[in-house]
Amino acid sequence: MTIVVLGGGITTNGELPNQVKKRLDKAIEVSEKENVDRFLLCGKYSFLYPKKELPETTESQLMRDYLIQKGINGKNIFLESKSMDTIGNAYFSKIEYFLPQKELEAIIITSDYHTPRTKFIFEKVFGPDYTLIFYSSPSFDEEEVKNLLERGERLTEKIKKLTGEMTPGDHNFLKKILYDSEYYKEKRPKEVIEKIAKGK
Repeated sequence: MTIVVLGGGITTNGELPNQVKKRLDKAIEVSEKENVDRFLLCGKYSFLYPKKELPETTESQLMRDYLIQKGINGKNIFLESKSMDTIGNAYFSKIEYFLPQKELEAIIITSDYHTPRTKFIFEKVFGPDYTLIFYSSPSFDEEEVKNLLERGERLTEKIKKLTGEMTPGDHNFLKKILYDSEYYKEKRPKEVIEKIAKGK
């Protein structure tokens, strides 16, 4: 079994946001609890970054550095460095790691407000042949988490429409729409971009 940790932005200083560090701390906690020592770290950088402000490194590389600083053996850390959102996290994790490794079980870790959307996406992309266990890490204060959960529900509804014709597990369906559909061209609220780009 492998623990999958989702990225969540890079600050303008080129560092991991606190919420991502909390995801990684939760991953270490879960690895000790479940006796799992393999980590897959997901993320290039968000598609929301302005093209003139792209980070110089990837989320997954910064996450790897953090885990190594915490004492995790680098040989047990694997990187998925192509995804630019949660749908991409699931898609590239599956085709680049889980299918080649022939693994059918995974522990998925993300922030509390992000877990419901992540659960829908990963179960849709991976399909019924996989056993997925989800853990949440704390992120922001209660009021902000509530607001982010509400926004997440609206996004999930859009994703359900985007993948409405997709059979669960048919990851090839995403080739036609990933980063090239109207969903990705919609303007996002400024505060969302600030949260990703500045780690607030």
